[in-house]
Amino acid sequence: MKNLLQFAYILFSVLIATNLFSQNVMINVLTKNSGVVKKGEVIFFEITINNTSPTAPVPPYKLRPQISFPATLVDVPTTGHILPKGWAITANSKGVILLTNGTDVIPENENRTILIAIKGKSTGGPSSIMGNLTFSNGMAPGAAVGTSLAGDNIADNASTSTVRVVK
Repeated sequence: MKNLLQFAYILFSVLIATNLFSQNVMINVLTKNSGVVKKGEVIFFEITINNTSPTAPVPPYKLRPQISFPATLVDVPTTGHILPKGWAITANSKGVILLTNGTDVIPENENRTILIAIKGKSTGGPSSIMGNLTFSNGMAPGAAVGTSLAGDNIADNASTSTVRVVK
């Protein structure tokens, strides 16, 4: 009986320690206007980044979300986006944008919403838009590849939406 209680205590301690020192950040993407944009017009693509950790903030320059758009259907203009304070677009080329949380430290159990302007280029779709949460090395400008946060759940580091361009 004593060994069983010791085992239960050790297991409980390991579970508590894992939860105290692990951190998870997740991404969710959504195309506004039900994913329909008229050719030549602009709609927003919404990216939500959630820090689900109850104990640890996300450090600056650590997040590096990558969003892939169907370049044959839409363009991502250089202006018109709504980014949280401290965030920046580090690359915008050939249907792929890279973002960084820059100087924004995301507190425990909080999220950030990013609105990226997309412009209908040619009719077609629906086609997929993919958001992948990748990580940087934590140093400015936040574009270098780095390791994930301790305890991050990779199952929620990707999200998809669709876009359809109409006349």
